[in-house]
Order: sequence, then structure tokens, then C-alpha cells
Amino acid sequence: MKLQGKVAIVTGGAQGIGRGFAEGLLRKGAKVCICDIKQATGNATLDIWNKQFGKDCSMFLRCDVTDHDQFEGVMKKVIEKFGGVDILVNNAGVNGEEPEKWRKTVHINLVGVIEGTMLATTYMDKTASGRGGLVVNIASAAGLTPVFYIPVYTGSKYGVVGFTRSMAADPRVFDTGVSYAVLCPAFTDTNMLNETYMAQTENKDSLREIITLAGKIGIQTVADVVNGFLQLVEADSNNGDVMAVSKQNGIQYINRQRQKPQENKL
Repeated sequence: MKLQGKVAIVTGGAQGIGRGFAEGLLRKGAKVCICDIKQATGNATLDIWNKQFGKDCSMFLRCDVTDHDQFEGVMKKVIEKFGGVDILVNNAGVNGEEPEKWRKTVHINLVGVIEGTMLATTYMDKTASGRGGLVVNIASAAGLTPVFYIPVYTGSKYGVVGFTRSMAADPRVFDTGVSYAVLCPAFTDTNMLNETYMAQTENKDSLREIITLAGKIGIQTVADVVNGFLQLVEADSNNGDVMAVSKQNGIQYINRQRQKPQENKL
């Protein structure tokens, strides 16, 4: 996809990897809406972009991705301002394993992704006055392999991978013009990684495992992840792709679906 003039929505885009995705798209000539629950951070990011890219290239909207009405409101406002939506990046995510937090992890990481994907499918659908496009769901390397010390987070990311590949396998994607792909970053230098370390300070076995894995795989920069993201988005054909990005192995395609989706024969 050529990004010049395209319109993208990035959830969880006020900071971290989400902000990196949005800036990468802006540098390629796309117009971007970031939505996040962090109002002050989102507004501060927008002020920087207004000076850097111009006031007509980006916008910020507060949104809880688990709230259908708020998320749909974002879609409608972006279409009203920019004329349509071509790319949705479902990036918003959290990591909480405690009894009082694990449901929130599932709701944001998986339910929020499903919510956004379904809305994008509705509003991008070429058969219903949309103009087609791409949904990129951000999972994690933890969505590709078991991680014992964060089972809820891992389960939510496995769900993102399975859900996205299943959406991509639907034969109707060629009629709707909407494609679906997954990006799975490994250890990345962000606040979430620091929070993961802090959450395990009382569990020495888990903390030791995290440090060992991080030492083996390496900790990549946000820029490393953004490079993979842009390669995925700019590909001529990316429906069903699952891309992993890590310091150790760089960019890898775990699954590349190039054939027309087939009906489930089971």
C-alpha cells in the first residue's frame, strides 16, 4: 500500500510504540488520528506533530477501545475530517496478571482488538461505501510462544493472532477490500517492559526468567519495530501475514498467506 494521502487510526498512539507507528505513517505522507485514554499525553503529542507535519495532518481523540460507542465515534469523526479510513492499527494494550487486573488485560488486548477490527470491517467495506484498507493488529512475541510468568497477557495475544488470521481467511475479504495482518514485537524499550520488570520484583524465579530471556533475545528500540511495521503496511499483498520483530532475529514472517482464502471444510 502506498501511504501518501492515506488515512490511519492508531489506538494507544499517544506514546510508546503506538506513537512510533503514527509518526512513521506521518513521515510517509499519511494523515493520522491517534486515540488513547491519556488525554494530556495525546494533546502534547498532537502539539508536536502540528508543528512538525502541519495542523491538517493529525488529530487526537480520547477513546476507551473497549467502549463500542466511543470507538465508533472515533471512526465517524475521522471519516468526517479526512474523508475516509484506510488503515486501522489496533495497538492499545496493557499487561496485568493480578486478580484485580487480569480481566482488564483481556478486555483491552483482545476485546478491544476485536471491537476495532469489526468496526473497521464495517466502515472500510467496499461493498458498503467504504474504500477498502488494512487492519494491523498488534500482538506480541508472547502470542507465538508460551510465557509462564504472564499467562493472561500471553493468552490475550495468542487470541489476537488467531482472531486476525481467521478474519484474513474469510473468502469475503476480496469483496470487501479489507485485509488483516498481525505484528508481533519481542522485548522493546518501552514503559510496558519496565512495568513488566516491576511487576515481578517479588517473584524471583519469574524475574530471573525475564532477565535471561531479555539477555538472550535482546531489547530492541521502538524504531526497530516501526521499520517492521512499515514494511508490513507497505507490502502489495499482506492479508493474513504474521510478522515477528526482535533484536535477535530482526524481521521475520511467521505466516505469509498469499493464496485466496478457502472455506473451512471441517
